[in-house]
Amino acid sequence: MTRSDLPACTALAVGRGWPPEEAKWAFLLRVGRGFGLFDGDRLVGTTIATRFGDSHTAVSMVLVAESHGGRGLGRRVVEHALADAGTPEASLYATSFGKPLYEKLGFRSVERVAGHFGVLDVPPSGVSRPVVDRAGLVARDAAVFGADRSAMWAELFGFAERVVVSEGGFAAGWRNDGRLVVGPVVADSVEAAKALVADVADGGPARVDVTDPELAAWLSAHGMPARFEVDRMVRGPQGGDRRQLFAPVMQALG
Repeated sequence: MTRSDLPACTALAVGRGWPPEEAKWAFLLRVGRGFGLFDGDRLVGTTIATRFGDSHTAVSMVLVAESHGGRGLGRRVVEHALADAGTPEASLYATSFGKPLYEKLGFRSVERVAGHFGVLDVPPSGVSRPVVDRAGLVARDAAVFGADRSAMWAELFGFAERVVVSEGGFAAGWRNDGRLVVGPVVADSVEAAKALVADVADGGPARVDVTDPELAAWLSAHGMPARFEVDRMVRGPQGGDRRQLFAPVMQALG
């Protein structure tokens, strides 16, 4: 798929009860490879595979039109995307509905992730500053994530509303349907992660996806309760040091 398919992608999403997320779809189609299933001229299924170097592929935006459900089309498009990427590791985030399909494809659940929404009632910490050493940030991201994501970052520096660094790590925030999504958050401690989130969220409607229980409790206690949980699933070896990854860029990018 290309950017010309964007209206059909957002229409398909809305038809399945998802938000349109036009900016997010456009970004993913730039940094990843989109695959569509068509019935004539109508888009009836999608997935996006974002490849990081030669080692890791993030699978996202797996959708099938309600009129075409129950035919194995979701499995078909995901299998095609994984075969095309050909990396030893792949990851995705799955709801309880999608999890059985991904288990059949060899994915295993490695952690639960909670989406926290609201307005953070904590003042900015003031510990962060705009990023200057972009190459250093990208190198640290690769070490933490376990794959080279420099191509994604080349786009994200322009797409994100803010990217900041501190002595303890770095964080970004990008706009999605009127809400600021805080991610990624990479830090050497949970306290450093809290300080970065406070600076990036900056008192407006925000979302943070987290696995760390202390960070989750802090968000819940300060105006950002968890609204849903999903499984992060991995196929193949799992690299990096994800103990420092307190929030992903977005679930679509692992």
